Amino acid sequence: MSRLMAVATLLAALGAAGAASAEEKLVLQLHGPAQFEFAGYYAALWQGFYRDSGLSVEIKPGAGRGEAPIDPVREVTEGRAQFATGTAELVVRTAQGLPLLLLAPIFQQSGAAVYFRADADFPSPAALAKAKLGRLPASDILDIELATALKAEGIDRAKLKSVSLESGQTATALGDRSVDAAIGSAWEVPWLARDKGIALKSFNPADYRVEFYGDTLFALQRLATREPQTVRSFRAASLKGWDYALQHPDEIAQRLVAELPRPAGIADPAGFARYQADVARRLARYPEIELGHANPDRWERIETSMIGVGAVLRTADTDDFVYDPDAEARNRTDRRALAIVGATLVAALAVAAWLWLGRRGRPVAAVASSAAAPAPATEPSVEPARAAPVTAPAGPAPHEPAAADLNTVLARLERTMRQRVPRRVAFRLSLLPELWRCRAEAPTVRALVLDLVTAAVAELRGNGELIVGTRNIAFDADALADTPGAQIGEFARVTVRDNGPGLAEDALERIFDRARTARPSAAAAAETMRDLGGFARVESAEGIGTAIHLYFPRAAAPVEGAIKDGKPAEAAA
Repeated sequence: MSRLMAVATLLAALGAAGAASAEEKLVLQLHGPAQFEFAGYYAALWQGFYRDSGLSVEIKPGAGRGEAPIDPVREVTEGRAQFATGTAELVVRTAQGLPLLLLAPIFQQSGAAVYFRADADFPSPAALAKAKLGRLPASDILDIELATALKAEGIDRAKLKSVSLESGQTATALGDRSVDAAIGSAWEVPWLARDKGIALKSFNPADYRVEFYGDTLFALQRLATREPQTVRSFRAASLKGWDYALQHPDEIAQRLVAELPRPAGIADPAGFARYQADVARRLARYPEIELGHANPDRWERIETSMIGVGAVLRTADTDDFVYDPDAEARNRTDRRALAIVGATLVAALAVAAWLWLGRRGRPVAAVASSAAAPAPATEPSVEPARAAPVTAPAGPAPHEPAAADLNTVLARLERTMRQRVPRRVAFRLSLLPELWRCRAEAPTVRALVLDLVTAAVAELRGNGELIVGTRNIAFDADALADTPGAQIGEFARVTVRDNGPGLAEDALERIFDRARTARPSAAAAAETMRDLGGFARVESAEGIGTAIHLYFPRAAAPVEGAIKDGKPAEAAA
């Protein structure tokens, strides 16, 4: 009896410990003050979405205007918060070596704009050559966005007449005419200018380069590794909160004003909250685009544009820092499909063996029968039945290549590639462990990659770097707007990336033109990829390098019956 009581006591203690762990409070650190820019998180808290997911959450607002800034990245890395929000500046911090994981961009647009007075005319980056241009500190993400637009238009920032501004001074500087134009945020500049009676016009820097994502939820990579369910639940509850906030903006705006500190310097908090609700809906592109949608290729282009202006000095792999919410489900599906295929293959082999043994047994039986009972001499002669023609095993049609494992193809090709790369050039493979199988023949892949590697090496001067990598990439209808030339579907991607001189804008535009291309291997690859049902893309920046991406359509499963000499067709090839 005493032993049973001891066990019961131990179980009760373990249960209490588990309950305490479940009730451990998670901290969400915002990068700005409590305002509608962060309404979705407050909605998730107030509507009980965090609680319903088994999470206890505290939201800590960031610094207001005129207050000492709070660095959300530091709060997370030093353990004072588990989740936080930030801007595209998170790419810079990740490239600096911090193990951040970008869980969900809430806003598809950053809201950055170049503002100028309505009585002026500075409608494009080129027009800024005539302006006194307000510039924020170089580390400010808004200034980085401006710099990337100027770089994309070939404008030398050093030759512009720049005036240094502190964060939050844009509207004031435009009002007192100390600057003609300045970079600022849609979250506040138009409202503050209207409050001061200043009529403004603006243009979007993203019209001249890739659109940066706006506010993004993030955590540390190790949290997702150690507590994947917590991360999934927090992300899902937060997005549910944002969905609620954008569907009920008036309700959430009123509660923000009633229950939270008023933003500094705002005379009409209720009007400001309604204004930001409209901004939030526009920047989220809600409901046209799913909340939290992220395109890894777009993040790569953002990173490349930052490299071009010196904001990022080394690259980080987007597969490491961009969260894939569907990875676990996809892995389960792939494992289940593999098990089904394995069972089917075993059954097919068993049937083939049975038929083979049966075929061997038939002639013996016929001879024995013939010896035992010869046909009568009077039996009319009968023409033997014509054998059915031997049909090749059901396999892919001529235009449908067998399913291939690109990692295996490239691993076997590594020695040949290294032979083509000079010793002065650093070469490495970066292969995704769970790469999707794709529709491609191994000889075709080998020829394409070798041609691209040879061309990349020819561009490298002195010591260089060459990387051949693989990734899984999926495009839906929303992603097509971010990736010109892409196709809807799932693809296994091979990338040949060099850090050579890169291509000028005009050379990049004609890269797939056979007659005028600077890389004939890229133009040839594009034609081959079209024949395979895939496509090719090229990213390049002068002084940074060139990446050529080949997108092979994913094969949902190995082709049924593709057996040759007792082996899968691709193994026999």
